[in-house]
Amino acid sequence: MRPFDHNESMERLRLAFQELIAETPIGGGSLAVYQDGKQLLSLHGGEASPGKEWEPSTLCLIWSASKGVAAACTLHALREKGISLETPVSVLWPEFGSQGKERVTLAELLSHRSGLAAIEPKGLGLPITDHEAVVKALASQAPSWLINGNEGDDSNVKFAMHGYGARTFGFLLDEIVRRITSETLASYWKRVFQEPLAIDLWFGLPEPLVGSAATVIAPKTPPAPGPFSKAFADSTSLTRRALSEPGGFLTPSVMNTPEMRRASLPSLGAIGTADALARFYALLAGDGEGFFQPETLAAMRTTLTKGYDRVLIDKTSFSAGFITNDYGIYGSGKNSFGHPGAGGSLGFADPELVLGFAFIPSAMHPGALPGARTQKLVRALYGT
Repeated sequence: MRPFDHNESMERLRLAFQELIAETPIGGGSLAVYQDGKQLLSLHGGEASPGKEWEPSTLCLIWSASKGVAAACTLHALREKGISLETPVSVLWPEFGSQGKERVTLAELLSHRSGLAAIEPKGLGLPITDHEAVVKALASQAPSWLINGNEGDDSNVKFAMHGYGARTFGFLLDEIVRRITSETLASYWKRVFQEPLAIDLWFGLPEPLVGSAATVIAPKTPPAPGPFSKAFADSTSLTRRALSEPGGFLTPSVMNTPEMRRASLPSLGAIGTADALARFYALLAGDGEGFFQPETLAAMRTTLTKGYDRVLIDKTSFSAGFITNDYGIYGSGKNSFGHPGAGGSLGFADPELVLGFAFIPSAMHPGALPGARTQKLVRALYGT
């Protein structure tokens, strides 16, 4: 284990979070750190909604940080059924094996290499709450790029092309879980993890909790000019389609509606507390606490593809469902893995320190990857 002073780290993080809340004119947030299953830090501040203070139990949308939790569910289900990640998806989901996808493996799908980052034009206009229609469209379409087409990386290792499935990824995982367990991913999460661990994180809020979640607030500044912003501005680009299909633009005002809070959206709709997310990642950082086998934990931590991301127009690295730390978004932990969410949400595991970290704000910053606000907290955690 590398040197890590808990007291100094938590004090730095406490001060950084307090500064962040003081500098935030609207909204609020929560932050938590767990190690070896024990809470090291749990903070909250600001307003959950106008005139309502953020409480320790306040739930908030975590956007794409949902994907890490969804991937963990999928990997667990596959392991329970004894299914290898090298299995073609079509073995579990026969309809998927068309249009050149016959040999696409679970490992390729989980690491965003399947060429299904966006729904092709025939799928435009599909509601994000219509699971059956979306997975039917994905199963019947051709990949957006040549599967196993390689591009060079600065490590001199060849990795297959990849592109972040901002919306489609959750549908693909949900369908895999349904095919092998006969239950939805939301139901699987609740039965296998949420209830046994008493974790306050939901894929679809139960009715009594719908009105209790924090109000998500749209960014007040536009994204910085650059390749990603340019691609997103082009309505025909893969970037734009991946981040808006299915369902169109999902503004915070849309996501704050009772309908969307009740919906199970594994790509971007989980709602929970920072304590819940950090505690779950601490479990993944350790030995799995009986929930996960060593081979499954290794699949979460092992990079399967990295380099130029055809959707995010930036360098990204993916394991089987998680973003790994090849490009340093989780600080100094070389084996860290997790998933960010739009607006600044972040959850990750640091296996070397057996540590789980989570930050969930309600007021969003622009962009899909962690911005300066979130990076400041990560730097405070590690003292870098």
